Amino acid sequence: MPNVSHRVSSPPAAGPAPTHATCSTPRFFAYWLLALAAAVAAFSSHIYIRHRVVELGYALGQERSHRSRMENERRDLELELAAMEAPGDLAQVSRDVLGLDVPRDEQLLAVGTAAEAAAPDAPAAPAVVVRPPPDARPPEPAAEPLAPAGATNELPLQEALP
Repeated sequence: MPNVSHRVSSPPAAGPAPTHATCSTPRFFAYWLLALAAAVAAFSSHIYIRHRVVELGYALGQERSHRSRMENERRDLELELAAMEAPGDLAQVSRDVLGLDVPRDEQLLAVGTAAEAAAPDAPAAPAVVVRPPPDARPPEPAAEPLAPAGATNELPLQEALP
């Protein structure tokens, strides 16, 4: 054997370091945490979007039913307006609901002058009496004029007519 010194020598080199991919523990944990966070974010956003779709679907259904109710109400009101505007129906409504009718002869009043009203003992002058034709319809109601501020639309009470 050759002379070997008894010096402490370093262990023989094992050669170059292995080249296979080994990750250190902190780096692997960071990548794993990043992938987990991305998966949780994707899942959460998917759940949120599905929840919003369902919520908006319910709101859309409610708005459609509300629109349908409003269209039905509009149609009903249009029919009611058309029925009220028909002249024959106006006469029927005035008779049935309001109790109005074409006046009988005993209900007609003579219209005279103020001088005749002052002297009740005087002989009556011919009065103007307006009789509607037998096939006449009731007149269309005129729009009431607007009263000035402070005025009332009430007529003064008159004494009972005979």
